[in-house]
Amino acid sequence: MLEFEPNSRMRKKMKAEVEIMNSNPAFNRLARDRETIGFEEVESEFQECERRGVRRLLVKKDRRYVAVIDYCLQNPSDSEAWISLFVVDRAHQGTGVAHEVYGELEALVGRSGRNRLRLAVHASNEAGLAFWMKKGFYPFKEVDIGGKPHYCLEKEL
Repeated sequence: MLEFEPNSRMRKKMKAEVEIMNSNPAFNRLARDRETIGFEEVESEFQECERRGVRRLLVKKDRRYVAVIDYCLQNPSDSEAWISLFVVDRAHQGTGVAHEVYGELEALVGRSGRNRLRLAVHASNEAGLAFWMKKGFYPFKEVDIGGKPHYCLEKEL
């Protein structure tokens, strides 16, 4: 059973997030140009989420934190629901946890009355792109974010 917990600035939760993020050095290289992050980056992201109205969640399975997700129900730029971060602990990749977490998140967004969900994937993240396409997302445009090409994907719920 999955539990979605609002992330907070509690040291225990910040530590869990840092551990999940650092279990994915390839993602960190893509997103941040380095393999590890620290508490400072997490704190900065908390502030950015609060400023933008993004919900930041830690996901627990069997009492262990397994994923970090950020999403918003109404992005100010297009009024659509967006996933802005979806990272599963490396130890749980390939176990079906990502599919399970996404299914719960999609249901949560759908219950809020939204009928479309969007996200952006680094163009060089082939595994991520394949995952999202398998989930029914399709590309609707290409953008440059921070000097890196991304595909914007969407799915009708």
